Formats: sequence, structure tokens, C-alpha cells
Amino acid sequence: MKGILRSLALFAFLLSACWALGAPRERGAPPPALTLDIPVLVAGYGAEFFEETAREFEKLRPGVRVHIHGDPRINDKVRTRVMAGDFPDATDAVLLYPRLIQAGRILDLAPALEDLNWEGDTRWRDTFRPGVLARWSDAEGRVHGVPFAHAIWTIFYDKALFRRHGWEVPRTWDEFFRLCEQIEAAGIAPLSLPGVTMRYGDAILRAAHYNLVGPEGYAAYHALAAGTRDDERFARAAAVLQRVSTRHLVRGWEGMTHTAAQLAFLEGRSAMTLSASWFANEMRGRLPPDFELGAMNFPVFADGITPADTVQAQSGYYFLFQTGDPERERATLDFFRFLTSRERVLRFAAVADAPTALLAAGPEHYSPRMADTAAILGAARHAFDAAPAPASAAQATLAQALTDARYLLMTGRITPEEFGRRLERAAAVERERALRPDHVEPRHLPKALLLGAVLLGLVAWLAWLSRWHGRLARGIGAAWAFRPWSRSGRATPPVAAGSAGAGVTAAPPRSRRPASAPEHLGDLGARKGWGFVGPAFALYAAFVLLPGLTAFAWAFTRWDGFGEMSWAGAFNFRWLLLESDVFWSALQNNLFLMVVPPLVVVPVALGLAAYVHRGGLGAGALRVVLLFPNLLGGIAAALIWLAAYEPTSGLANASLVALGDLLGRLGGPAVVVNWLQGFAGHAWLSQANLYWSLVPIYLWMACGFNLVLYLAAMQAVPADLYEAAELDGASKPRQFFLITLPLIREVLVISAVFLLIGGLNAFELVWLLTSQDPSAGVHTLGTFMVGTLFTEFQVGRAAAIAVLLFGMVLIGSLAVLRATRKEAVEL
Repeated sequence: MKGILRSLALFAFLLSACWALGAPRERGAPPPALTLDIPVLVAGYGAEFFEETAREFEKLRPGVRVHIHGDPRINDKVRTRVMAGDFPDATDAVLLYPRLIQAGRILDLAPALEDLNWEGDTRWRDTFRPGVLARWSDAEGRVHGVPFAHAIWTIFYDKALFRRHGWEVPRTWDEFFRLCEQIEAAGIAPLSLPGVTMRYGDAILRAAHYNLVGPEGYAAYHALAAGTRDDERFARAAAVLQRVSTRHLVRGWEGMTHTAAQLAFLEGRSAMTLSASWFANEMRGRLPPDFELGAMNFPVFADGITPADTVQAQSGYYFLFQTGDPERERATLDFFRFLTSRERVLRFAAVADAPTALLAAGPEHYSPRMADTAAILGAARHAFDAAPAPASAAQATLAQALTDARYLLMTGRITPEEFGRRLERAAAVERERALRPDHVEPRHLPKALLLGAVLLGLVAWLAWLSRWHGRLARGIGAAWAFRPWSRSGRATPPVAAGSAGAGVTAAPPRSRRPASAPEHLGDLGARKGWGFVGPAFALYAAFVLLPGLTAFAWAFTRWDGFGEMSWAGAFNFRWLLLESDVFWSALQNNLFLMVVPPLVVVPVALGLAAYVHRGGLGAGALRVVLLFPNLLGGIAAALIWLAAYEPTSGLANASLVALGDLLGRLGGPAVVVNWLQGFAGHAWLSQANLYWSLVPIYLWMACGFNLVLYLAAMQAVPADLYEAAELDGASKPRQFFLITLPLIREVLVISAVFLLIGGLNAFELVWLLTSQDPSAGVHTLGTFMVGTLFTEFQVGRAAAIAVLLFGMVLIGSLAVLRATRKEAVEL
């Protein structure tokens, strides 16, 4: 025990020493009295302006340091912190703020807004645009959000192209569709829109819906009021989105990222594109100098009830947390006063070329490219929120239903009326769950029984084999020890001294290992052995075992990560197995990844390993080239293939079309030529093609590693076996199948198990290639778990998915290993 404690103490000392030596310090500079922690979302505008603001504020307030940090995925990071009770001083990450406000975690800004602004010449409240503070105000006059960036959704168009063809900016949807037909007649796609991020299409749905139902109907829709989704007006709005997506989008749009869709517009392949007012800043450096960027508001219906100048706004709100430290809260408020000062607002307009929620910046402060956007914003008499934050976990859960139904609507697989009915059913389920939280509709009972029977059958089979194998080994060992056919000259087992019999064989010398030492520690001894193992095991237990046990416990709770945790029993498991359609669709996709990629990767890697082993031409270079993708990692590989699969300018389509053109010039078969040329604009990353598109990625990523694995096993095969086979006249293929394969069988099994586990644990490729918004049809269990946790805020349900995934991986791996293991009895 003393050895373990000494090892842990030494390990802790080394960690603290490394931290102390590595921490940067400035000589003679005392540490700041107060450090504010403000994580920010930097997706549309970058982090440069906010970091500059922090440094300027520190010059004015020497006793305060502002730690601003962020990235496009800051939402997930902040959610994890807040769920763990680690609250920042302020953030604009997407959280369940109504729950946090209810719990008293968010600071009430109303008293501060009545004070003077940063310049001290007016009320802070009066510096904001009318209505922007109302989004996070309540009936009692409390205000909980500070707006800053103020984007509006518009349709951007090429002014020069419109002027050259005499096209007019449409006012109504009928005029818009006539314009689309005119653009198509000129041989240009009317509109570009990202299919990998289909939620961009929601801007069209929101604009059309709001125009028909007005602010009251829009509010009722987001409050999950009955009948708001299967309403005829909602179906009309959905019909507009479907007509745009099925008739008037650029070719290959389903496989485009939002950047690819915007580049299609800038390169002249489409006349318009859909985005928010961060477009100019986001595409800075890619906008041609002479490009005349225009912006139009969304058209309206002839019988719409809202004014045509109504804008679809999306403000970025910052929320200040109550920390219990008045000095820290005052410093945070002071920083946001500075952020919203006139000088900072004008600086943001110059740097980001985008509007803000404050009155300081007018149309004259933006570049000519933003003139139309500024004019639309200045003329707007009404605005509605494009992205209202979820007020409950039920509203967040509906996001998955919208993602699924949106894909079917925009690809023409369902009618607008069916789209509304699907969303209404999803809303009804959430309303029913609010009344009966433990109710489960058993829609998938046969599948659940089948899965349970398979898993229990595998467990029983493993237990039976283990017991049977143990009995068989003991029986054979006993028969060998007491074999009556032993003759003189054969080795006989040792016989204990003093036993009856003609020959007495001395027992082998016993190990000097202490009696208390476990056998696996050999002669090292328990104390020294645990001294070596103890620190590593302590870290493993702290960072793997304990969190795993905690997640297992959470699987039996109902918790959104922000409110109170309550006991749910087996509800989460029952809901997943019996009611959830997404769970079974995700499991089916995992089964695809467990079966299809290994069937391609293993034979290809095995054949290449045999070629390298035989010393084929370029074998050394081939080994290096195929192993290179393993150095990149999954995220880098996904980004590379995201670019390669781009429909219009990606390497995959360009190569296939070029090959088709070459075969056509050489007089190749017309069927093959037409098939290859048909890949022009092919949407590899559309949800219908996604999983077959993953097979080349798996081959590219896994082939090199498995090649090295198989090659190492082949090099361990004795060369005299091949020499003997050659003397017997065996051909190379016959040697491969009769000598090589049987002797590397165990390595093949291990490789297959790795691929199977990888298929069941698949996450990052699907998550990245769908822009973190997969529909139910392309979810894996891993993406379903992450989406449930960070999008739907269902912590207990996500933990239940993790438990089921762990159980299936464990049982499946043991079953594969046991089924492919050679039976051997040590005699």
C-alpha cells in the first residue's frame, strides 16, 4: 500500500511541476484582479472583433482581464459546462435559457438598462433598435438578453446579371416563380441552396408562413398549439419551399455545403442564393472586386396579412450569469456596455460589414455591397424572430422531426400536406408526453423482442461455450496425465515424491514468487507491481470507469441538463426500443457500416498485403502511400472528402466525368461512357447516397492500417513452408489459400473485430458530412446520441443510448472473437 501511495504522490508532484514550469508569466506583472470568462459563437463574424474589444476594454479597466474564446462548435462545449454546473460569466451559446431563467441563473438586465450607456449621454436601453430587447423580456419587465449582431435573412442576387437580362426584383411569390422560369430560359440555375445544410430552406418556409398567419399564428406555432402545423396556410408555405427545391435549384444542390452553394452563386452558376446578412463577411476574399451584390426581401402572397417590408431577423443575444459575486457581475455588465458603445458598433460595421441591434450604425456605415441590406433593414416596419430559442426540451425534440420531414418535403418524397401532418403528429406526441410523461407507444415491439432475443442468445451461447470448453479441457488434461498407453522412453508427467509407482519424477522447481503475489505479476511482487500499475489504473478509473458508471446511472433518470433530475426507471430504454423510429433507423445504418465496408476493406487490404509481401513493383511506396490517411485523423479526412464530393468542382465527379470523356474519344462502350458522364453534378452527400459514399472513405482510411497489420502477420510465416509448397508444385494462389490465410487467421479476426466495432461506433464521418444535422434516415447510434444530448437536451435518453451501444459492442465483439477462435487445448 505504501508503494501505491508513493507512486501516486510522485505522479501528482510531476504533474504539478510540469504545470508550474509551463505556465506563462510576465516578470514584474501582477496577476489581474478579475478574469471574465466569455465563450462566444464566432461562426458568421469570426473572433477577431471580439478579441480586439476585449483588449481595448482591458486598457480602460486595468484590473479586469476578459477571456473571450470561441469557435463554430462552442454551443456543445458550453452546454457540457453548464450541465456540469460550471457557468461562464456570459455567453451567446444556444441553451435552454427559459429553464436557466426560471432557476435564477441568468442576470436581470432591466436595472442596468435604465442606467446610462457607455458614453453617459443617454439610457442604455435607448441605444438599441426598437423591439430587439422584447425577445427576452417578460411580463414583469425583466430583461435577460443583450442583443448585438442583428442579421436579417434575404435573397442575394447578381445585380449585373439582372440588369443585363432585364429581370425585375419580384414582390409576390407568383412573380418570383415567373422570374425563376425566365432565369432558366437563359440557361442559368435560378437559386443555390445547401442540401447538406437543408435548414437554410427554413428561411423560405418561415417567411411564407409568417406572411399568412401573422405574429399571433407564428407565436402559436412555436408554442406547439394544436392545429398549427396541419393548417392549410402552413401547407401553402410548405408548397412554396417544395416548388423552389424541386424545380429551381442548381444541379447537385443536395450534396452542397453552404459554402459550395454560395460559391455557385459567385461563380455565376446560379442567379440568386439564400443567406443572412453575414454573407458578405463570410465570403470576404471570395467576392470578386467587380461583383455587384444585391439583396431582396422575401416575396409575399397576394393575400398575405403582414406588410411586404417585414423582415426575418436573427439577433445574437448574450446572457449574463448570476455568479453571486457583485464585483464580477458589475465588471461583466461594464464590458457589455463597452461592447455596445458607439465606437465599438461602428468598428463592427467596418470590420464585419454587417448590421447590429444598435442604432449607432446607419446605412452610410456599411460597404456598397451591403447597401441593399441596409435599405431593407431601414425600411422595415415589422420584424419577426427567425430563430426563437427553444423554451423547453419538447420544442428542442421537434427539431429532429422537422429535419426528417424537411428532407422528404424538399426532395419531393411527400406532399406539403403530409409534411404538415407529420409535424402535427410530432407536436401532438410532445403535448401528450407533457401530460403523460411515462407513456410509451409500443410501435416496435417485434423488433425489440428480436434484438433482445439475439443479445440474450449470444450471452447464453458464450456462457455455454465457456463452461463446455472448461470441462473438455479438464477431461482431456486428466486423460493425458493418466494415459495407460505410456511406454518406456516417453515423457511422463511429474509424480509427487512418495507416491506409489516404479518411477518417481522430481517436481519442477517452484517459483520464488511470494505467495501473496498474483500470478500475473510474476516475480515482481504485489507491492511493486501495483506501484507501477496503480497510477495508470487511478487515471483510468477517474476518467473512464467513474464517468461510465455515472452515465449508466443517468440512463435511469429524466433530465434536460439544466433543471432538476428525476427518476425515470426504465422509461428511456422502453421509449428507445418500443417507440423511437430514429433508434431503429440508426441501428440499421450501423449494421450497414458493420457489414459493407469490411467486405470491401478486408479483401482489398489482404490482396495488397500479399502483393507487397511478394515484393511487387513499387511495394515500399505503396505501403507509405496507403498508410498516409491514418496520419490525418477522422475529422481531417472528412473535410478532405467533403471537398472531393462537392457536386460541381469536386475531385470525384471531375475525375469520373473526365474518364468518361476520354473513353468517349477512344471509342469506348456507350453504356460505360454515358454512365461516367452522368456523374456531372452528382450529389454524393445527399442523404439518399450518403452511406454508399462512405465506402470509398472507409477504404481510403482503413486500407493502409490493415495492410500493415496483415503484412506483419505474413512476414511471421516461416519461409520454409513456402519452399516446401513450391517443391510440391503448389502455385502462388494455392500457397496463399492453404498456407498464408490459415496462419494469419487470428490477425484477420482481430482486424474484422476492429472494423465491426468501428461500424457500430461510427460518428464523426456522418456527423461532419451532414453538417451536424443528420435526418433520421442517416443517423447512426453515435450521432443519435449526440443529437439527443446537445440538440434535444435529453441527457437521460442519451445516456440510455450509450448504455445500449456499449452492451451491443461488448456482446458483439465477444461473440465474433469466440466464434472465430481456434480451439486448442494445452497438454
